[in-house]
Amino acid sequence: MSGQVPAETIASEVRTHHERLARWLNGSDPEALTAFRASHTADFTLVSTAGEVVPGPRLLDGLAAARGTRPTLRITVYDVWTVHATRDTVLVRFTERHEDDGGVDVRIVSALLCAVAPDDGAPDNSSLPTGPHRWKWRHVHETAV
Repeated sequence: MSGQVPAETIASEVRTHHERLARWLNGSDPEALTAFRASHTADFTLVSTAGEVVPGPRLLDGLAAARGTRPTLRITVYDVWTVHATRDTVLVRFTERHEDDGGVDVRIVSALLCAVAPDDGAPDNSSLPTGPHRWKWRHVHETAV
């Protein structure tokens, strides 16, 4: 990827990623987990709002069992801000709001995204950025608000 990564490209990736997650968890899209899974690096890690470091395989296996468990879930992402960007990586911060069954959960999230070649095995229909690279999520750190 040459030059600056457009802010809207990153914001779109963040929104799309969370839309997939919500569609899987609310049960509205039985295929959403395939694209969601493909958009993570093999060494992905998540630091949860409880401070637990969760390896990618454990997170994704847990999600596989969670399809449809939150039928009213809506996830909204806003205040997307690129903290730092290089040719191949972007550190992004955003606010994530989960709403379901009348409850609201808000967190501030930092995520490290890595550009990868289009022949990385990601599904052709993934809505990752256009051009010579797509994004894979390598690390996420969530802080409860």
